[in-house]
Amino acid sequence: MRQLNQCVCMALRNCSCHPVARRASILPSISRFPETGMRHTDKIAPPMVLNAKGRDQRSAEGALSGAQRASFGEKIRNIRKGRGWTLETLGKRSGLSFSTISKAERGIISLTYDNILKLAFAFDMDMSQLLSDAGSANDVSQIVTVEREGDAQVIENQFYVMNMLCSARSKKRMMPVHATIKAHSLEEFTKFISHPGEEFVYVLEGQLTFQIEGQAPRVLEPGDCVYFDSGLGHAYLSTGQEEARLLVVCWHPASSEIEDAGIRSRMM
Repeated sequence: MRQLNQCVCMALRNCSCHPVARRASILPSISRFPETGMRHTDKIAPPMVLNAKGRDQRSAEGALSGAQRASFGEKIRNIRKGRGWTLETLGKRSGLSFSTISKAERGIISLTYDNILKLAFAFDMDMSQLLSDAGSANDVSQIVTVEREGDAQVIENQFYVMNMLCSARSKKRMMPVHATIKAHSLEEFTKFISHPGEEFVYVLEGQLTFQIEGQAPRVLEPGDCVYFDSGLGHAYLSTGQEEARLLVVCWHPASSEIEDAGIRSRMM
């Protein structure tokens, strides 16, 4: 029987009205949700221990993401100053706090996916344009884009490591990501993550507990997948003996579409 190594939700009898503040730390014994066929469990697995391969990969990803975090922060600052905006102006347009933007510009923190998307919309850019390097994008085919192993842009925060695949392609509607999930319990989240669009997740390695705000958790094993409206609050948790590794594909509206759809006001 597979086991969870962290408690991730309140008892299922309360899940139909699941406020984050009332999260409990126990799930019922293994069963299946009739509507989804997915499992949940209350058992706690032994603490996860990264093998040598996992430690080496995390170390390499961390070093790379640190340099890229500084480079991305500089890009945000250059775009903002190029438009004559203050931090306060960008904060009002994006809905992000003054301190969050300042720390991101200085490379102190990495932004979550939803906050990067908010910045892109604030700049009236597509997310792929904000993430791509202008120099390399000019050298990459925007018709057929090939990216070699190890060349992906890496964004790391306290929840996950995101390898942004084919990031040099500056105009794309889908955002393919190879993700390693670092979070192990809902208590690590101050809020559920949400952003406009749709999201597809395929589990490559490890065990993933997928949580939609207000719904019972779903446990996914390698080969399992899920497709959902990413405007719903959601969280990914690694709950097996190794960190979950995922192929994630996100679709979101272009910046030019968000006003007509009334999305900007809902993101603030």
